[in-house]
Amino acid sequence: MTARTRVFVGILLVYALGVGVLMWRLLADIDPRYRESAEESLVETAYLMATQIEQRSGSDSPLDTAWLEPLFRDLYARRFDANIFGIRKQSVELRAMVVDAHGIVLFDSLGRHEGQDYSQWRDIRLALAGRYGARTSIDFDGDPDTSVMVVAVPVRIDGRIAGAVAVAKPAQSIGQFVAAARRKTLAVGLTSVVAVLLLAVIVAVWLVRPFGLIGATLRDLRHERTLSLPRLGRRALGTFGAAFDEMRDALAGRHYVADYVQTLTHELKSPLSAIRGAAELLREPGMPEADRRRFLANVERETQRIQELVDRMMELTALD
Repeated sequence: MTARTRVFVGILLVYALGVGVLMWRLLADIDPRYRESAEESLVETAYLMATQIEQRSGSDSPLDTAWLEPLFRDLYARRFDANIFGIRKQSVELRAMVVDAHGIVLFDSLGRHEGQDYSQWRDIRLALAGRYGARTSIDFDGDPDTSVMVVAVPVRIDGRIAGAVAVAKPAQSIGQFVAAARRKTLAVGLTSVVAVLLLAVIVAVWLVRPFGLIGATLRDLRHERTLSLPRLGRRALGTFGAAFDEMRDALAGRHYVADYVQTLTHELKSPLSAIRGAAELLREPGMPEADRRRFLANVERETQRIQELVDRMMELTALD
């Protein structure tokens, strides 16, 4: 493989590697960004429920959660059809839980954990300490697709922490948006790559080679009155192969080498003419010693100039 071909292939590999790294980073960053957005919405929902419970509950009585059971029953029974950027949503997947000051579950929207002690769960423990708590847990052991995002906030009655509200959402409901975003990102990336390759093909054929191919095909039709598809295919492949070589050589600097050699040839004429003139004058008898030394210095200077040009040409030849 010549140096020109290695340079050309290197350019293509660097481009492909750059696009691959960029796509990998973008795709890896989609899921965390969607989870952050979903968590922000869960926090607002949790504080909304905590405020409603605080307004309904008395200072000396247990937290009022009786109204939550019919609310979520009717909410889960509601059916609708919402098209969210191409994703259809037809039911509510939001979950809610209310615990007292000791972490005992007073209300569970799914009706599965009422009466259980949740004080050791990270989100509930932090909320009962007056802080914001969050966690992601698997709903069913051994099934990572059932992971649930949970956030918890404290419920305050007369300045004291009387309990906590936790709201949750299955990660799978967010996953479909993540998958759709990844598909769109991949589509954009692949479209960009195809566009660049198409542009490279257009540049490769220099916008004129198809005319030569068409002209040759028309000449064959005039002479033979028949169209040979195999011959046309071979000619087209040859045309694109020659265009590829031209584009490779242009990127690798082959035409620059040709131009440089032509310039070098022109540059050699001046010192050669000076040396030839000095040699003719040095052959004349009776030349003063001062003039002789001056012409000899000219010969040495021009010889050194030629040597520098030859050295530069040898360095350039080594690139091939």
